[in-house]
Amino acid sequence: MKTLLIVGAQKNYIKMWQLYLAGVFNIKKIVDMPLGEFQKLEFDMCDTIICKGTVESDDFLRVILQLNKKLGGGHLSHAAVFKKRCAKPFIMSDAGLNIAPDLEGKKHILQNAISLARKLKLGWKVINFITPSSKINPKIKSSTDAEILEKFVAENYPGATAYHNAFDVCFSKKSQEEKKIFMPYPNILVCDDIDQGNSTWKAMTIFGRVSVAAFVVGNPLMPHVILNSRSDSKSDKIWSVKIAAI
Repeated sequence: MKTLLIVGAQKNYIKMWQLYLAGVFNIKKIVDMPLGEFQKLEFDMCDTIICKGTVESDDFLRVILQLNKKLGGGHLSHAAVFKKRCAKPFIMSDAGLNIAPDLEGKKHILQNAISLARKLKLGWKVINFITPSSKINPKIKSSTDAEILEKFVAENYPGATAYHNAFDVCFSKKSQEEKKIFMPYPNILVCDDIDQGNSTWKAMTIFGRVSVAAFVVGNPLMPHVILNSRSDSKSDKIWSVKIAAI
């Protein structure tokens, strides 16, 4: 049984969690803590799930990065699991932590996403690096990075296949047919930067009604850290806790 530690929650927010989570999902206790108090806290990592409440993501992540440093460091990234109706879930990263990752940063982001997929027993061998065009364009950073990262996947992940396509090609058979570009349903999407990732996230959840569970990953010594957007639905946040409590 785990303790859910919500950082910077309001009273009505705590009541919502108590109503939906008390006694379920392997949660034994729900604790609210101000950000300043959380920053000084020493606690049992194995039995704790850390969840951002109503505080700003920047303030929350600043403390999480300090905790990561105390625990030996690791290249942290933000990875989100998306699902819609009967479609298979997929992971997208990074939409909330790494602002403008370079090639090495993207390799770590991909590695963290693959580790999360394996842990959750999700598929991971179809990878797409999001870029506006399926042709390599030397003037577009996401395009030239994707070309190098595809080689990285081929050399380091036998059996995996990497692509570089726009979002519509990943999920729309109609787009694939019209553009004559074909790829399997993706397991992992890697974003070029936080602008691309965050805007794609919000478009999916607000306009597409896609469910999302989101985490900070990259250091196995860290407790589970949930990082949903404040605008995500209650059901999305509960789904995040359910996954983290496994």
